[in-house]
Amino acid sequence: MNGFEEAVSRASSYPLASVEDAWVEYEGSSDTLYIIFGKEEAEESILVGDNIVINISGGRVVGITILEFRRRYMEPYCGSP
Repeated sequence: MNGFEEAVSRASSYPLASVEDAWVEYEGSSDTLYIIFGKEEAEESILVGDNIVINISGGRVVGITILEFRRRYMEPYCGSP
């Protein structure tokens, strides 16, 4: 199981906070992808393999952070910039 699959597996044990209010942000300078579900602050962060962080609040997933996103998930398919 790769890091992304592990993250999905672990996150699936928690309900999502708010899919209707979800958005995605990418920060190029740190090569980090943020998937945010609502405006709640994380009470707990779980680091799973391959630099993926699941943010939990009130027993629900409020965000997923993927570090080195472009390098890990885009360059193998699209090449480096």
